[in-house]
Amino acid sequence: MPNGRTAWIELTAFQRDCLEAVTRLERTHIPAREPAIIDELERAYPSVTRTRLDPNLRVVVGRGLLEKQRLEANQDEYPLTDDGRALLIQRAEHLAVACEISATDSDAVDSNARARGEGNG
Repeated sequence: MPNGRTAWIELTAFQRDCLEAVTRLERTHIPAREPAIIDELERAYPSVTRTRLDPNLRVVVGRGLLEKQRLEANQDEYPLTDDGRALLIQRAEHLAVACEISATDSDAVDSNARARGEGNG
């Protein structure tokens, strides 16, 4: 991309899902360590393993979308970088336009989910 950011389409679906999993963990204040990322990914990938996760995290780190921070006891944490957050926001805005909703219009999203029978109400 002209601004140096990685395009969404340059990532595999699994790598994009890794970014989304890290974002969900950060939103709930859970450190984005490999076991927690695997737990998040198991919803879509029931048999995800560290063997599959590690090389994909290296790619996402290499593209500057996650940062690898070495912690105690040989544990790594993978916080989202500003570029990673910007890429996710750009994607959310793109999907919001495609769905003709505001990216921050949670009422529209909730009402659409209820209309499909996905809501709690």
